[in-house]
Amino acid sequence: MVKPPKQTLLAVLKIALFSTSLPLIVTSFSPVYPGTKQVNNLVFAQENVESNPQTSADLDQKKTSQPTEQKTQEKSENSEENQDLQKWLILIKELEQWLILIIVLIGLYFGVLLFHPLCLLILPAEFKIPKTPMTPEFKLPVGILRFLKYRPWVLDAWVKKHLATFQRKFLENETVEERKDYVSLPVELNSEEIDELTAETLSEPFKKEKRVRLLIWGEGGSGKTTIACQIAKWAMKKQHQSKALAKHLMLPVLIEKEIDNAGDGIKPIMEAIMAEIQESIDNEQMIVDELLVKQLLRQRRILLIVDRYSELSQATQEKFNPNPKEFPANALIVTSRIEENFRGIDIKIKTLRFDGGKLAYFIEQYLKECGKWHLFEADQEEFLQECAQLARIVGEQKTITVLLAKLYAEKMINSKENNLTSERSLDNIPDLILNHLEKLNRQGERETKSEYPTIKQDAQLIAWKCLEESYRSSYAERGAVVKAFEQLGRNDATFASKALEKLGINSEPKK
Repeated sequence: MVKPPKQTLLAVLKIALFSTSLPLIVTSFSPVYPGTKQVNNLVFAQENVESNPQTSADLDQKKTSQPTEQKTQEKSENSEENQDLQKWLILIKELEQWLILIIVLIGLYFGVLLFHPLCLLILPAEFKIPKTPMTPEFKLPVGILRFLKYRPWVLDAWVKKHLATFQRKFLENETVEERKDYVSLPVELNSEEIDELTAETLSEPFKKEKRVRLLIWGEGGSGKTTIACQIAKWAMKKQHQSKALAKHLMLPVLIEKEIDNAGDGIKPIMEAIMAEIQESIDNEQMIVDELLVKQLLRQRRILLIVDRYSELSQATQEKFNPNPKEFPANALIVTSRIEENFRGIDIKIKTLRFDGGKLAYFIEQYLKECGKWHLFEADQEEFLQECAQLARIVGEQKTITVLLAKLYAEKMINSKENNLTSERSLDNIPDLILNHLEKLNRQGERETKSEYPTIKQDAQLIAWKCLEESYRSSYAERGAVVKAFEQLGRNDATFASKALEKLGINSEPKK
């Protein structure tokens, strides 16, 4: 558990010393009243009486000769002085009681903060100081209550309590599960190419900055989501563990679907995030507090990941645009196919293609991550020949994407495990892409609960429209694609176009 700051402990010590010494200071002063004289030395008083007998006698004579009215006035003055003295004593006692109460409350607060910090979350949203004979009733400011409830130590305790369920739910997510085997490749980090992206590379801004916004951009299939998922795994590691991203734990919340656009401001965002958290904490009886979630976002205990930002609708993009000041997340990762022009982006990671020279290294590392390297370890010459086959097809330039290399590695695994010698050689890449397209289609059919049997034919038609003009890969106009479907007598042309978009195939770039 993190120790409380030294400044906080010193402040508490100062308050305790001051509160215990103040009553002593106040009571050490005896009140001096008009017409009286303090005598602090008994011997001096006795000598003064013996050396001035005449004066004493004169005083006695004057006292006996005072009129009755003057004596009454003196009694009245003495009575008022006694009342004032009693009031002062009562005030001092009340001050002592308040100081004792404050010391007890401070001690109780820090005791709970140290040993049971989650109990502070049950503090009410409003807290009233009761009325006393000397003070009126008043409310404790909301800012102070938030300061007391949502201290970093309290939020860390909440994160630690739910870390195990968050990890399990996050890793079970289909998107994360498909990208569980991470192999680091060269990327551009803030316009500078680096050979390997590691937790140590990103740890400095995550440990120092109060707000971190990270954009991962590149073409489809280049590994953007894989990198985002890996960063999320690093964020869930403790500081003393290897590959820890920040000084404190962070819980990832992955947003990859359209959200309900009803409502203004950050309300739709908060509802979407709270729904994900509610599902991740695995406790139906516990209701997530919106104010708590805001503090978790503000103090970077939640890492918000917005995946496929460029492929979301315009309305959803506007909701998750981090430019407005009221945007709640101070730890944000956005993946996009284009270089988004967000304000205040701290880190930009651009995914890159790689050449045939790195293909064998990537596939070997990928097979080791999958636990399938033993299938090829005995005959590495055959392994290198299969890697060279793909390298010859794509050429020596940097034309291999992460997705293409992974698809080829999975085809190699499938051939080895099922002893399919006829499928070990690869003659063309389109067949590999079509196999992957069928996999995406099955995923889409599960999500939409509707079948799409003509996925291959429609994809081939759109692919031809992308090559028709110059025989080079480019974007096709949506109108031309829909018209081609209509010429084939397809009445569901619009449906086909939309379905392909859901599978990540856009017929034209987003503006």
